[in-house]
Amino acid sequence: MLPEGFVRETFITGLRQKHARILPQDIAFSVENGWLPLIAESLDQIEHALDRHGWIAKASVRQIKEKLGDLRIYVRPRRESASFPKALSAELAVIRDRYTKKSVETCEICGDHGELGNFDGYQQTLCPRHADQRRAWVAGGRKGDLFND
Repeated sequence: MLPEGFVRETFITGLRQKHARILPQDIAFSVENGWLPLIAESLDQIEHALDRHGWIAKASVRQIKEKLGDLRIYVRPRRESASFPKALSAELAVIRDRYTKKSVETCEICGDHGELGNFDGYQQTLCPRHADQRRAWVAGGRKGDLFND
């Protein structure tokens, strides 16, 4: 559950400042608020791994998004022709897999426990309350606000 008074813009600004070495200032956070704490944890671990392997100045986060109902954070070398060393690549894969798994157990909207579901062809991870709202929205012809929290 997100803390009371949670402000998305303030949270994201804090992430941009804390992780300025790996996070471009113009990167889009193409996810709902419920996953922002997962992103914060993941960025901590990604930055630590890059730093430990001497890649902190040579890599950056390229994209943060939802795809097929789970969280995707793409980290790439800054130079297109470069490749991560095997040990770093393996460590980043462990981090990616850990947070992909956590995301399909966390409601995208509120951060409560959720499940990956299929909502009329659209994959989304939602808690029971938000899943019911989505089903009602689909049944109602997809009119009005989807999540009216």
